[in-house]
Amino acid sequence: MPRRQRSRIAVLATAVALTATSACGGGGDDAAGGDVLTLGYYAEAGGPADGTMRALVEEFTKANPGIKVKIETADYDEFYKRLRTQLAGGKAPDVWLSDGVLVQEFAGRNSLRDLTPYAAGLNLADYYGIDLIKKGDPQGRLFAFPQGAQSTALFYNKAIFAKAGVEPPTADWTYDDLLAAAKKLTRDTNGDGKTDIYGFRAHSPSFVESWWPMVKAFGGDVLADDGKIAIDSPQSRAAFTWMNRAMHEERAAPDPVTTEALGKSQILFPSGIVAMQFGIYARIQTAAQGKIDTGVVPLPKGPDGRRGDLANVNSWVINRAASEAKAESAWKWIKFFAGEGPQTKWMSIGEAIPINRKVAQSAAFLRPSTPPTDRKPFIDALDTADDLGLNPVWSEYTAAITKQVTGALSRRIGIDEALRTAQADAQAAIDRFRPAG
Repeated sequence: MPRRQRSRIAVLATAVALTATSACGGGGDDAAGGDVLTLGYYAEAGGPADGTMRALVEEFTKANPGIKVKIETADYDEFYKRLRTQLAGGKAPDVWLSDGVLVQEFAGRNSLRDLTPYAAGLNLADYYGIDLIKKGDPQGRLFAFPQGAQSTALFYNKAIFAKAGVEPPTADWTYDDLLAAAKKLTRDTNGDGKTDIYGFRAHSPSFVESWWPMVKAFGGDVLADDGKIAIDSPQSRAAFTWMNRAMHEERAAPDPVTTEALGKSQILFPSGIVAMQFGIYARIQTAAQGKIDTGVVPLPKGPDGRRGDLANVNSWVINRAASEAKAESAWKWIKFFAGEGPQTKWMSIGEAIPINRKVAQSAAFLRPSTPPTDRKPFIDALDTADDLGLNPVWSEYTAAITKQVTGALSRRIGIDEALRTAQADAQAAIDRFRPAG
Protein backbone atom coordinates (compact mmCIF):
# COMPACT_ATOMS: atom_id res chain seq x y z
CA MET A 1 0.00 0.00 0.00
CA PRO A 2 1.47 3.44 -0.91
CA ARG A 3 2.89 5.50 2.00
CA ARG A 4 0.44 8.33 1.33
CA GLN A 5 -2.53 5.99 1.65
CA ARG A 6 -1.13 4.45 4.86
CA SER A 7 -0.77 7.94 6.34
CA ARG A 8 -4.32 8.80 5.35
CA ILE A 9 -5.62 5.64 7.00
CA ALA A 10 -3.78 6.45 10.23
CA VAL A 11 -5.37 9.91 10.36
CA LEU A 12 -8.81 8.49 9.63
CA ALA A 13 -8.40 5.82 12.29
CA THR A 14 -7.98 8.57 14.85
CA ALA A 15 -10.98 10.40 13.44
CA VAL A 16 -13.21 7.34 13.62
CA ALA A 17 -12.24 6.76 17.24
CA LEU A 18 -13.38 10.30 18.02
CA THR A 19 -16.61 10.31 16.02
CA ALA A 20 -18.00 6.79 16.39
CA THR A 21 -21.74 6.96 17.00
CA SER A 22 -21.62 5.40 20.38
CA ALA A 23 -18.13 6.45 21.48
CA CYS A 24 -17.35 9.90 22.78
CA GLY A 25 -15.81 11.42 26.01
CA GLY A 26 -15.82 14.45 28.34
CA GLY A 27 -15.55 15.94 31.80
CA GLY A 28 -18.05 17.01 34.45
CA ASP A 29 -19.58 20.31 35.61
CA ASP A 30 -20.61 21.13 39.15
CA ALA A 31 -23.76 23.02 40.02
CA ALA A 32 -23.30 24.15 43.59
CA GLY A 33 -26.13 24.44 46.07
CA GLY A 34 -29.81 23.55 45.98
CA ASP A 35 -31.47 20.46 44.60
CA VAL A 36 -29.33 19.50 41.61
CA LEU A 37 -30.44 17.45 38.61
CA THR A 38 -27.62 15.11 37.58
CA LEU A 39 -27.48 14.59 33.81
CA GLY A 40 -25.24 11.94 32.25
CA TYR A 41 -24.18 11.41 28.66
CA TYR A 42 -21.31 9.97 26.63
CA ALA A 43 -19.30 12.29 24.39
CA GLU A 44 -15.77 13.09 23.27
CA ALA A 45 -14.32 15.65 25.68
CA GLY A 46 -14.37 19.02 23.99
CA GLY A 47 -15.82 17.58 20.79
CA PRO A 48 -18.86 18.89 18.88
CA ALA A 49 -21.34 16.67 20.75
CA ASP A 50 -19.97 17.63 24.17
CA GLY A 51 -19.84 21.33 23.33
CA THR A 52 -23.34 21.37 21.86
CA MET A 53 -24.76 19.41 24.79
CA ARG A 54 -23.23 21.82 27.30
CA ALA A 55 -24.58 24.81 25.37
CA LEU A 56 -28.05 23.26 25.38
CA VAL A 57 -27.84 22.59 29.12
CA GLU A 58 -26.97 26.25 29.65
CA GLU A 59 -29.91 27.29 27.47
CA PHE A 60 -32.19 24.94 29.41
CA THR A 61 -31.17 26.26 32.83
CA LYS A 62 -31.62 29.86 31.71
CA ALA A 63 -35.16 29.00 30.63
CA ASN A 64 -35.72 27.08 33.89
CA PRO A 65 -33.95 29.13 36.60
CA GLY A 66 -35.29 26.87 39.35
CA ILE A 67 -33.37 23.87 37.95
CA LYS A 68 -29.64 23.41 38.48
CA VAL A 69 -27.84 20.78 36.42
CA LYS A 70 -24.68 18.80 37.14
CA ILE A 71 -23.15 17.12 34.10
CA GLU A 72 -21.52 13.69 34.26
CA THR A 73 -19.83 12.59 31.05
CA ALA A 74 -17.13 10.26 29.73
CA ASP A 75 -16.32 8.33 26.59
CA TYR A 76 -18.74 5.56 25.69
CA ASP A 77 -17.03 2.60 27.32
CA GLU A 78 -16.06 4.46 30.49
CA PHE A 79 -19.51 6.03 30.78
CA TYR A 80 -21.30 2.69 30.80
CA LYS A 81 -18.73 0.98 32.99
CA ARG A 82 -19.18 3.75 35.55
CA LEU A 83 -22.96 3.82 35.11
CA ARG A 84 -23.37 0.13 35.91
CA THR A 85 -21.30 0.60 39.06
CA GLN A 86 -23.34 3.67 39.99
CA LEU A 87 -26.60 1.81 39.52
CA ALA A 88 -25.39 -0.99 41.78
CA GLY A 89 -24.45 1.59 44.42
CA GLY A 90 -27.57 3.74 44.06
CA LYS A 91 -25.60 6.73 42.71
CA ALA A 92 -26.54 6.87 39.04
CA PRO A 93 -27.52 10.16 37.34
CA ASP A 94 -31.14 11.27 37.54
CA VAL A 95 -31.38 11.31 33.75
CA TRP A 96 -28.92 9.91 31.24
CA LEU A 97 -28.43 9.27 27.55
CA SER A 98 -28.75 5.58 26.82
CA ASP A 99 -27.60 3.78 23.73
CA GLY A 100 -30.91 2.56 22.33
CA VAL A 101 -29.82 -1.08 22.47
CA LEU A 102 -29.22 -0.82 26.24
CA VAL A 103 -32.56 0.65 27.34
CA GLN A 104 -34.10 -2.74 28.00
CA GLU A 105 -31.05 -3.83 29.98
CA PHE A 106 -31.62 -0.98 32.41
CA ALA A 107 -35.39 -1.51 32.38
CA GLY A 108 -34.82 -5.20 33.14
CA ARG A 109 -32.76 -4.17 36.16
CA ASN A 110 -35.77 -2.16 37.35
CA SER A 111 -33.64 0.98 37.09
CA LEU A 112 -35.88 3.11 34.85
CA ARG A 113 -39.10 5.03 35.23
CA ASP A 114 -41.90 4.25 32.84
CA LEU A 115 -42.28 7.48 30.87
CA THR A 116 -45.70 6.63 29.48
CA PRO A 117 -47.55 8.91 31.97
CA TYR A 118 -45.12 11.77 31.36
CA ALA A 119 -45.51 11.51 27.59
CA ALA A 120 -49.30 11.46 27.72
CA GLY A 121 -49.46 15.19 27.05
CA LEU A 122 -47.38 14.97 23.86
CA ASN A 123 -48.39 14.11 20.33
CA LEU A 124 -46.07 11.13 19.96
CA ALA A 125 -46.58 11.12 16.19
CA ASP A 126 -44.36 14.23 16.13
CA TYR A 127 -41.30 12.14 17.02
CA TYR A 128 -39.38 9.33 15.37
CA GLY A 129 -38.54 6.21 17.32
CA ILE A 130 -41.40 5.91 19.79
CA ASP A 131 -42.75 2.67 18.32
CA LEU A 132 -39.27 1.09 18.21
CA ILE A 133 -38.72 1.88 21.90
CA LYS A 134 -42.10 0.44 22.87
CA LYS A 135 -41.48 -2.69 20.81
CA GLY A 136 -38.50 -3.53 23.01
CA ASP A 137 -40.71 -3.89 26.07
CA PRO A 138 -43.02 -6.94 26.28
CA GLN A 139 -45.79 -4.73 27.69
CA GLY A 140 -45.22 -1.89 25.25
CA ARG A 141 -44.16 0.60 27.92
CA LEU A 142 -42.12 3.69 27.12
CA PHE A 143 -38.99 3.39 29.25
CA ALA A 144 -37.10 5.98 27.20
CA PHE A 145 -37.66 8.98 24.96
CA PRO A 146 -35.82 9.43 21.65
CA GLN A 147 -32.71 11.63 21.56
CA GLY A 148 -31.29 10.83 18.10
CA ALA A 149 -31.83 8.07 15.55
CA GLN A 150 -29.63 5.93 13.31
CA SER A 151 -30.83 4.09 10.23
CA THR A 152 -28.75 2.38 7.55
CA ALA A 153 -28.20 3.19 3.87
CA LEU A 154 -25.85 2.13 1.08
CA PHE A 155 -22.94 4.61 0.92
CA TYR A 156 -21.01 4.93 -2.34
CA ASN A 157 -17.94 6.87 -3.45
CA LYS A 158 -18.97 8.91 -6.48
CA ALA A 159 -15.40 9.45 -7.70
CA ILE A 160 -14.55 5.73 -7.73
CA PHE A 161 -17.73 4.95 -9.67
CA ALA A 162 -17.04 7.70 -12.20
CA LYS A 163 -13.41 6.66 -12.72
CA ALA A 164 -14.41 3.02 -13.27
CA GLY A 165 -17.24 4.00 -15.60
CA VAL A 166 -19.80 2.16 -13.47
CA GLU A 167 -23.34 3.47 -13.15
CA PRO A 168 -24.07 4.56 -9.54
CA PRO A 169 -26.46 2.53 -7.40
CA THR A 170 -30.19 3.21 -7.38
CA ALA A 171 -33.12 2.44 -5.10
CA ASP A 172 -33.98 -0.47 -7.42
CA TRP A 173 -30.74 -2.36 -6.85
CA THR A 174 -30.86 -5.99 -5.74
CA TYR A 175 -28.07 -7.98 -4.11
CA ASP A 176 -27.22 -9.33 -7.55
CA ASP A 177 -26.77 -5.75 -8.76
CA LEU A 178 -24.62 -4.94 -5.74
CA LEU A 179 -22.29 -7.85 -6.34
CA ALA A 180 -22.05 -7.23 -10.09
CA ALA A 181 -21.03 -3.61 -9.52
CA ALA A 182 -18.65 -4.54 -6.70
CA LYS A 183 -16.79 -6.90 -9.04
CA LYS A 184 -16.37 -4.15 -11.66
CA LEU A 185 -15.12 -1.68 -9.05
CA THR A 186 -12.54 -4.00 -7.50
CA ARG A 187 -9.13 -3.06 -8.89
CA ASP A 188 -5.37 -3.35 -8.57
CA THR A 189 -4.51 0.28 -9.26
CA ASN A 190 -0.71 0.05 -9.21
CA GLY A 191 -0.14 -3.29 -10.93
CA ASP A 192 1.51 -5.03 -7.98
CA GLY A 193 -0.91 -7.95 -8.06
CA LYS A 194 -2.73 -6.84 -4.91
CA THR A 195 -6.19 -5.35 -4.65
CA ASP A 196 -6.11 -1.63 -3.82
CA ILE A 197 -9.83 -0.87 -4.15
CA TYR A 198 -12.60 -3.28 -3.24
CA GLY A 199 -16.10 -2.78 -4.56
CA PHE A 200 -17.88 -3.34 -1.25
CA ARG A 201 -17.18 -3.65 2.47
CA ALA A 202 -19.28 -6.66 3.48
CA HIS A 203 -18.02 -7.54 6.95
CA SER A 204 -18.06 -5.25 9.97
CA PRO A 205 -18.17 -5.85 13.74
CA SER A 206 -20.96 -3.26 13.59
CA PHE A 207 -23.46 -5.86 12.46
CA VAL A 208 -26.21 -3.34 11.74
CA GLU A 209 -23.88 -2.27 8.90
CA SER A 210 -23.16 -5.81 7.78
CA TRP A 211 -24.89 -9.15 8.21
CA TRP A 212 -28.00 -8.22 10.21
CA PRO A 213 -29.80 -6.22 7.47
CA MET A 214 -28.70 -8.86 4.97
CA VAL A 215 -30.33 -11.61 7.01
CA LYS A 216 -33.53 -9.54 7.15
CA ALA A 217 -33.39 -8.74 3.43
CA PHE A 218 -33.06 -12.43 2.57
CA GLY A 219 -36.23 -13.11 4.60
CA GLY A 220 -34.62 -14.28 7.86
CA ASP A 221 -34.59 -12.89 11.38
CA VAL A 222 -32.34 -12.77 14.41
CA LEU A 223 -34.84 -12.40 17.26
CA ALA A 224 -38.39 -13.42 16.40
CA ASP A 225 -41.49 -11.61 17.64
CA ASP A 226 -41.99 -14.35 20.26
CA GLY A 227 -38.64 -13.45 21.83
CA LYS A 228 -36.85 -16.56 20.59
CA ILE A 229 -33.62 -16.58 18.62
CA ALA A 230 -34.30 -17.31 14.94
CA ILE A 231 -30.89 -16.95 13.28
CA ASP A 232 -30.67 -20.62 12.27
CA SER A 233 -32.78 -20.62 9.10
CA PRO A 234 -32.46 -21.23 5.35
CA GLN A 235 -32.85 -17.50 4.78
CA SER A 236 -29.91 -16.70 7.07
CA ARG A 237 -27.82 -19.33 5.29
CA ALA A 238 -28.58 -17.64 1.97
CA ALA A 239 -27.46 -14.26 3.33
CA PHE A 240 -24.19 -15.61 4.73
CA THR A 241 -23.58 -17.60 1.56
CA TRP A 242 -23.91 -14.35 -0.42
CA MET A 243 -21.39 -12.65 1.90
CA ASN A 244 -18.89 -15.48 1.60
CA ARG A 245 -19.23 -15.48 -2.15
CA ALA A 246 -18.57 -11.72 -2.30
CA MET A 247 -15.52 -12.00 -0.02
CA HIS A 248 -13.92 -15.36 -0.76
CA GLU A 249 -14.97 -16.35 -4.27
CA GLU A 250 -15.47 -13.11 -6.18
CA ARG A 251 -12.99 -11.26 -3.94
CA ALA A 252 -15.02 -8.10 -4.44
CA ALA A 253 -15.06 -7.43 -0.67
CA PRO A 254 -12.30 -7.89 1.93
CA ASP A 255 -12.75 -10.87 4.25
CA PRO A 256 -12.76 -10.27 8.04
CA VAL A 257 -9.00 -10.79 8.43
CA THR A 258 -8.17 -8.49 5.52
CA THR A 259 -10.65 -5.91 6.77
CA GLU A 260 -8.85 -5.68 10.10
CA ALA A 261 -5.43 -5.66 8.44
CA LEU A 262 -6.44 -2.73 6.24
CA GLY A 263 -7.32 -0.59 9.23
CA LYS A 264 -10.64 -1.90 10.60
CA SER A 265 -14.04 -1.77 8.95
CA GLN A 266 -14.97 1.88 9.52
CA ILE A 267 -11.73 3.18 8.00
CA LEU A 268 -12.12 1.55 4.60
CA PHE A 269 -14.74 3.80 3.04
CA PRO A 270 -13.38 7.19 4.17
CA SER A 271 -9.87 6.14 3.10
CA GLY A 272 -11.07 5.17 -0.39
CA ILE A 273 -10.25 1.47 -0.02
CA VAL A 274 -13.85 0.40 -0.64
CA ALA A 275 -16.30 1.94 -3.09
CA MET A 276 -19.44 0.98 -1.15
CA GLN A 277 -20.51 0.11 2.37
CA PHE A 278 -23.62 -0.20 4.48
CA GLY A 279 -23.45 2.69 6.94
CA ILE A 280 -25.49 4.26 9.70
CA TYR A 281 -26.18 7.98 9.49
CA ALA A 282 -23.21 8.92 11.70
CA ARG A 283 -20.76 7.50 9.11
CA ILE A 284 -21.35 10.71 7.17
CA GLN A 285 -18.97 12.34 9.64
CA THR A 286 -16.07 10.02 8.94
CA ALA A 287 -16.70 10.07 5.18
CA ALA A 288 -16.48 13.87 5.33
CA GLN A 289 -13.19 13.67 7.24
CA GLY A 290 -11.87 11.53 4.38
CA LYS A 291 -13.09 14.18 1.92
CA ILE A 292 -15.20 11.59 0.10
CA ASP A 293 -17.87 12.79 -2.31
CA THR A 294 -20.44 10.46 -0.81
CA GLY A 295 -23.78 9.42 -2.20
CA VAL A 296 -26.39 7.35 -0.38
CA VAL A 297 -29.27 5.22 -1.63
CA PRO A 298 -31.57 2.73 0.11
CA LEU A 299 -30.23 -0.70 0.98
CA PRO A 300 -30.53 -3.22 -1.88
CA LYS A 301 -33.55 -5.45 -2.16
CA GLY A 302 -33.43 -9.10 -1.16
CA PRO A 303 -35.03 -11.97 -3.12
CA ASP A 304 -38.59 -11.02 -2.18
CA GLY A 305 -38.09 -7.25 -2.27
CA ARG A 306 -37.26 -6.67 1.40
CA ARG A 307 -34.49 -4.24 2.26
CA GLY A 308 -33.90 -5.31 5.85
CA ASP A 309 -34.01 -1.75 7.19
CA LEU A 310 -32.98 -1.44 10.83
CA ALA A 311 -32.77 1.48 13.23
CA ASN A 312 -31.35 2.26 16.63
CA VAL A 313 -32.82 5.09 18.71
CA ASN A 314 -30.52 6.54 21.34
CA SER A 315 -32.70 7.83 24.13
CA TRP A 316 -33.03 9.75 27.36
CA VAL A 317 -34.02 7.67 30.39
CA ILE A 318 -34.98 8.71 33.92
CA ASN A 319 -33.59 6.94 36.97
CA ARG A 320 -36.33 5.12 38.85
CA ALA A 321 -34.61 6.11 42.10
CA ALA A 322 -34.79 9.84 41.33
CA SER A 323 -37.11 11.87 43.53
CA GLU A 324 -40.42 13.03 42.10
CA ALA A 325 -39.10 16.59 41.86
CA LYS A 326 -35.97 15.49 40.00
CA ALA A 327 -37.99 13.24 37.72
CA GLU A 328 -40.19 16.20 36.80
CA SER A 329 -37.10 18.29 36.09
CA ALA A 330 -35.64 15.45 34.03
CA TRP A 331 -38.79 15.26 31.96
CA LYS A 332 -38.62 19.01 31.34
CA TRP A 333 -35.09 18.48 30.00
CA ILE A 334 -36.24 15.65 27.74
CA LYS A 335 -39.09 17.73 26.30
CA PHE A 336 -36.73 20.65 25.82
CA PHE A 337 -34.18 18.54 23.95
CA ALA A 338 -36.92 17.17 21.65
CA GLY A 339 -38.00 20.68 20.66
CA GLU A 340 -37.35 22.23 17.26
CA GLY A 341 -34.63 24.62 18.43
CA PRO A 342 -32.46 22.11 20.30
CA GLN A 343 -33.01 19.46 17.63
CA THR A 344 -31.89 21.88 14.94
CA LYS A 345 -28.72 22.66 16.91
CA TRP A 346 -28.06 18.96 17.50
CA MET A 347 -28.65 18.27 13.81
CA SER A 348 -25.85 20.70 12.93
CA ILE A 349 -23.13 18.39 14.31
CA GLY A 350 -24.22 15.57 11.99
CA GLU A 351 -24.24 12.92 14.72
CA ALA A 352 -27.78 11.59 14.33
CA ILE A 353 -31.08 11.89 12.49
CA PRO A 354 -33.27 14.40 14.36
CA ILE A 355 -36.11 12.70 16.20
CA ASN A 356 -38.29 15.77 15.86
CA ARG A 357 -40.14 15.02 12.61
CA LYS A 358 -40.50 18.66 11.62
CA VAL A 359 -36.74 19.17 11.83
CA ALA A 360 -35.97 15.84 10.14
CA GLN A 361 -38.25 16.73 7.24
CA SER A 362 -36.78 20.19 6.74
CA ALA A 363 -34.73 21.14 3.70
CA ALA A 364 -31.80 21.92 6.01
CA PHE A 365 -31.62 18.25 6.95
CA LEU A 366 -32.75 16.52 3.77
CA ARG A 367 -30.84 18.64 1.22
CA PRO A 368 -27.70 20.07 2.81
CA SER A 369 -24.87 21.63 0.84
CA THR A 370 -22.36 18.99 1.97
CA PRO A 371 -22.26 15.32 0.86
CA PRO A 372 -24.41 13.39 0.77
CA THR A 373 -26.70 16.09 -0.56
CA ASP A 374 -29.76 13.82 -0.51
CA ARG A 375 -30.40 12.35 2.94
CA LYS A 376 -33.95 11.22 2.36
CA PRO A 377 -32.90 7.53 2.20
CA PHE A 378 -32.20 7.65 5.94
CA ILE A 379 -35.67 9.01 6.67
CA ASP A 380 -37.34 6.49 4.36
CA ALA A 381 -35.45 3.69 6.10
CA LEU A 382 -36.38 5.03 9.52
CA ASP A 383 -40.05 5.07 8.58
CA THR A 384 -40.03 1.32 7.81
CA ALA A 385 -37.19 0.04 10.00
CA ASP A 386 -37.35 -2.78 12.49
CA ASP A 387 -35.49 -2.61 15.79
CA LEU A 388 -32.31 -4.52 16.64
CA GLY A 389 -34.00 -7.36 18.50
CA LEU A 390 -33.98 -5.54 21.82
CA ASN A 391 -34.21 -7.28 25.17
CA PRO A 392 -32.48 -7.04 28.58
CA VAL A 393 -29.58 -9.31 27.54
CA TRP A 394 -29.04 -7.81 24.10
CA SER A 395 -25.28 -7.44 24.59
CA GLU A 396 -24.86 -11.05 25.69
CA TYR A 397 -26.97 -12.73 23.04
CA THR A 398 -25.61 -10.66 20.16
CA ALA A 399 -22.04 -11.38 21.31
CA ALA A 400 -22.81 -15.11 21.19
CA ILE A 401 -24.13 -14.80 17.62
CA THR A 402 -21.29 -12.56 16.47
CA LYS A 403 -18.65 -15.03 17.65
CA GLN A 404 -20.06 -17.80 15.49
CA VAL A 405 -20.90 -15.60 12.52
CA THR A 406 -17.36 -14.22 12.41
CA GLY A 407 -16.08 -17.79 12.34
CA ALA A 408 -18.32 -18.60 9.40
CA LEU A 409 -17.36 -15.45 7.49
CA SER A 410 -13.68 -16.19 8.11
CA ARG A 411 -14.36 -19.76 6.94
CA ARG A 412 -12.97 -21.24 10.13
CA ILE A 413 -16.28 -23.10 10.53
CA GLY A 414 -19.14 -23.91 8.21
CA ILE A 415 -22.23 -21.72 7.99
CA ASP A 416 -24.58 -24.51 9.13
CA GLU A 417 -22.54 -25.25 12.23
CA ALA A 418 -22.10 -21.57 13.03
CA LEU A 419 -25.83 -20.85 12.88
CA ARG A 420 -26.77 -23.89 14.96
CA THR A 421 -24.28 -22.97 17.66
CA ALA A 422 -25.16 -19.29 17.51
CA GLN A 423 -28.84 -20.03 17.99
CA ALA A 424 -28.24 -22.36 20.93
CA ASP A 425 -25.76 -20.07 22.70
CA ALA A 426 -27.82 -16.92 22.18
CA GLN A 427 -31.02 -18.60 23.35
CA ALA A 428 -29.21 -19.84 26.46
CA ALA A 429 -28.22 -16.26 27.28
CA ILE A 430 -31.85 -15.18 27.02
CA ASP A 431 -33.13 -18.11 29.05
CA ARG A 432 -30.70 -17.37 31.90
CA PHE A 433 -32.07 -13.86 32.39
CA ARG A 434 -34.35 -13.22 35.35
CA PRO A 435 -35.83 -9.70 35.62
CA ALA A 436 -35.22 -7.73 38.80
CA GLY A 437 -38.06 -7.76 41.27
